[in-house]
Amino acid sequence: MNSYYQSLIAEIQKKIDGKAYQEAYDLIHQEISLPYVPQDCLAILESYQQECLPHIRKEHTLGMDTILSWIYEDPSKQEQVIPFMKDLNLRQYTREVQDLLNAELLDESKGELIEYLMEQKIDTPFKIEKNGLDITFIPSSILLEEIDPVVLEVRAILDAWFSNDDPAFLNFCMTLLHQEILIRRPFDLSEEEALPIAKAIVRLVYAALMRDDELEDFTEKKDLTKVQDTILWIERRGEFK
Repeated sequence: MNSYYQSLIAEIQKKIDGKAYQEAYDLIHQEISLPYVPQDCLAILESYQQECLPHIRKEHTLGMDTILSWIYEDPSKQEQVIPFMKDLNLRQYTREVQDLLNAELLDESKGELIEYLMEQKIDTPFKIEKNGLDITFIPSSILLEEIDPVVLEVRAILDAWFSNDDPAFLNFCMTLLHQEILIRRPFDLSEEEALPIAKAIVRLVYAALMRDDELEDFTEKKDLTKVQDTILWIERRGEFK
């Protein structure tokens, strides 16, 4: 990671720490709108973006006319409107939901919208393009994060590794895990193995914190050298575009 992105990420973190979520979001959106952002930096920026969005929603309220209008505006407005969809009865807005799923939005944002559908146990089929494939899914049939056995196992592994020694590192790991879950939607993690996912998340966090030199020692200490290395979906953005 070059010095420019190190400085940018530090500035974004400073704004988030100071609860200036809208300012942080604006910085992030401006950067990821550029034609090329290195994949390791993009993963971090988009994780911060997902962290900001719920707070922006809490700080502002939108009337229904504005919500329905923003659904059909530019991608920036569409990204910002998604958190406000959570409190709607989405059974009454299936067309609008499908239109957002068809839009050119971040996979994480679409994943967040799918999670709202899952939480409301909606059994209407929706369509989404994923990894170059056209997929039809029923939200109520997808495993929620809190009952997905692989997610629970990954959380337990990360917690055992870091909860006592480095809780801040653990929080970053959990943020990236949630982002990985969102970017995979409408798929869950039930067919995956937990340990390789946990190992990959730790690798990304060490890289993001510019502590790559600690990774080898950690891998040996936790007896992970023979655990399969895997590439997370958050590292594969744009692969199928």
